[in-house]
Amino acid sequence: MNKIIIFIILLVSLSSCKGLKAPKSRSERPNILLILADDLGYSDLSSYGGEIRTPHIDALAEQGIKCSRYYTSPMCVTTRVALFSGMEYKAAGGGSLPDGLSFAHLLREAGYATSMVGKNHGFGNFRIGNAETDYGFDRFFGFTGGEINSFTGEYIAEWQSDGRIFPASALDPGFYTTEDFTDSAIVFMREAMETGRPFFSYVAYNAPHSPLHAPERNVRKYYDPQQGVNVYAPGWEKLREERLERMKKLGLVSPETRLSEPGVEIPDWDLLPDTAYTQWEMQKEFECLTRAAFAGMVDNIDENVGQMVAFLEDPNGDGSTEDSQLDNTLIIFMSDNGGCYAGLHSRREDVPWDRTTRAFTTNFGWGTLSNTPYRYYKHASHEGALRSPLVMHWPEGIKQPKGTLLHQMLRVWDFYPTFLELAGVSYPDKEDQSELKPLMGASFVPLFRDSDFETEEYFVPMFNRTRGMLKDHWKVANFYDGPFELYNLKDDPTERNNLAAQEPEKYREMVDMVYQYAKDHGFSGDPQWDRPAGEIKRGWASDFWKGILNATIPDINSEDVPVDVKLRLEFVGEIDFQDTEGKEIRLQKYGDSRILWSADPNPGHPAQGRGEIIFEDFPSLEPGVHYYLTWDAGWVNYRVKEKIFPIRPCMESAFAYKFKTAFE
Repeated sequence: MNKIIIFIILLVSLSSCKGLKAPKSRSERPNILLILADDLGYSDLSSYGGEIRTPHIDALAEQGIKCSRYYTSPMCVTTRVALFSGMEYKAAGGGSLPDGLSFAHLLREAGYATSMVGKNHGFGNFRIGNAETDYGFDRFFGFTGGEINSFTGEYIAEWQSDGRIFPASALDPGFYTTEDFTDSAIVFMREAMETGRPFFSYVAYNAPHSPLHAPERNVRKYYDPQQGVNVYAPGWEKLREERLERMKKLGLVSPETRLSEPGVEIPDWDLLPDTAYTQWEMQKEFECLTRAAFAGMVDNIDENVGQMVAFLEDPNGDGSTEDSQLDNTLIIFMSDNGGCYAGLHSRREDVPWDRTTRAFTTNFGWGTLSNTPYRYYKHASHEGALRSPLVMHWPEGIKQPKGTLLHQMLRVWDFYPTFLELAGVSYPDKEDQSELKPLMGASFVPLFRDSDFETEEYFVPMFNRTRGMLKDHWKVANFYDGPFELYNLKDDPTERNNLAAQEPEKYREMVDMVYQYAKDHGFSGDPQWDRPAGEIKRGWASDFWKGILNATIPDINSEDVPVDVKLRLEFVGEIDFQDTEGKEIRLQKYGDSRILWSADPNPGHPAQGRGEIIFEDFPSLEPGVHYYLTWDAGWVNYRVKEKIFPIRPCMESAFAYKFKTAFE
């Protein structure tokens, strides 16, 4: 489509929010505004203990309710499918929910005006204008994909405006995702108000998902050395402790709560240099900027939430609230999963407000800060991946005292039956739609009135890198092909004590439930989703190198490594050192710029043509020390079926090769 036409389409839509006629009378049923942040951690909001300033979201919590035990799914796409299908991702059949029915269909049939803006991740064939592919939505402006450049809209994404597909290059030069998505959401809500219909508005921000892009004014609130501002200078360990203390005072966690143990993937902040000069190394100054970029994205979300609230309070913008829709709108704010661990390596010269910045990301340490006090990050089945802030505001419908903190367990699939009850419609029964599976959730509308409302203590966190099962206060979880771990969340909410050995009967019972669930929903034995659990505990990102490395000694991200270990790498194919001169593999300590050992093997090396390489000159290590290996792209090649592949680079990133030696 011609770029000029695209600009006209967007300008007409966005400008139509001003000067429109007054809304018709309100519907007796509530409007629903569902706001979903992307990769926001449990404690990132200031109302959840964070240092990021979120006054508008906090105000919704103070005038409404917030929840301490809301469970979401481990991953963007699995959460969105669970949300709209009312069942766990694999139960719904996976992406595009072949075994489920989007609740937006039922809301639209009940008379709701339905709209979506932002990130579509889960509806692969999504197209507005066709009842078979619109998933119940009347309007849409946004992209289909996992992540984008927030200033240009580019990356792996398909842009769409009500069924019209257009390239990211057609977006306005002043585009910024969060702000433009808000503008479109207001347009769609305004149009619904004019018809007198209740609306369901789904605002799916891509922020604060990486790459981290935010307007400079938002970032400078958290990092501006010229003004003496560096909120993250204390580092993730200190800030995590400070968050936990605030969370205790807010009542989000019990006074006895202890921080989860940091994994071997997390560097010691105090050991990092202030600056560093090699591309693969970490440094405090740059890490502070990356975290300020994340904070700036959240700060900007909060501003835009405030803009939508102001619109609902005064839709015509005339200073009068006679036409207000705020009291009759259920506003929900939450995240799709826990905070992310990290991403690919960031270039040191990048800044997060530059449109050309592509891979600006953060470190594991900031990920564990986001998920304070819980363990692990997005993609896990541990609590750090699953706990999300949940704020709800509805003056006419919520009868709990303002600012109530709810401790009942709510799950992502509970929204489906809740929305149906609010809309006065029912889920099709077997006689109406025999191929549909039953919903897994339950409506929590009674919770708006009764603080004694009880919910089922049951949740299934599934992703292809992890599996888990939570029932009552017991939980099993594993990562990749490692063993399942057993936790008693009542006594140990931050998963510090694995009870698999102490409670063998409960352990077996819970693990059997995981495999039975896979069988019941048709993915038993799936090599990606239902792989057998092994006996070796895998460190974070160990699976990233599968397909290149069959095995490593020491294991990636392992602990208790012997000090006399000799580095061994087993490749999936034959080793080849052609054209590898000048490219190295190297060993360093965290926070130390000194290279303790390096190697540059070339043709003629004994490993040439073999499947493994052992470095007999690997140095003796010190006990209780954090090490990491890095290497240049192409320091070694590996041959598979006569095709040669150069190894990709390994730097200090989400997929680095870290390990920690045993204490003597």
